[in-house]
Amino acid sequence: MSTFSKENPKEIYESIKRNLSRAVKDRKHSFHTPVFSNINDKNTIESRVVVLRKFDSKDMVLNFHTDFRSPKVADIKRNKNSLFVFYDYKLKVQLRIKTISNLNNQNSLAEEVWGKTKLFSRKCYLTEKPPSSITNVPEDGIDKSLQGKEPNKEESEKGYKNFTVIQNKIEEIDWLYLEASGHRRLKITIKENIENFEWLIP
Repeated sequence: MSTFSKENPKEIYESIKRNLSRAVKDRKHSFHTPVFSNINDKNTIESRVVVLRKFDSKDMVLNFHTDFRSPKVADIKRNKNSLFVFYDYKLKVQLRIKTISNLNNQNSLAEEVWGKTKLFSRKCYLTEKPPSSITNVPEDGIDKSLQGKEPNKEESEKGYKNFTVIQNKIEEIDWLYLEASGHRRLKITIKENIENFEWLIP
């Protein structure tokens, strides 16, 4: 674990980027599965755990994947404002990251990422019923012919139309470091790739 000054905003910012980059590849990193929140059609908050699939440290964008039929897709079409919460008890760090979300479905980015997606992961997009739809019995929505096994490539391609990459452009990071000797909190706002740092009382 790299060390950095908890009093130096630029070093803190670089440590955030390092850990987000590491979390994409390291499934055991606590940042690998953040909580993502957005506003639904009733103007209330929806939250769920997602898998961090990519972090672009140059353009400051976080990516995860979802089913195009998911309610959050319709929600994001109405309101692109969103929020990630990351927490790592080993680092003693909480991140609250405000983002603007954009959908990618059946476009060049979705096609590129789909091409790299494993068959087992593609299976998630083969449900006959949309995510969140009501069912009379406990089920995952996958056709019985595919239950307990991996689809072949041809079978998996049926899920492409549902596969969606959500890109989330970072606008603000609220960094909280918890320490018995004294907590620290820093707000980082990002506009046109220019960062502004403000210390806050935790």
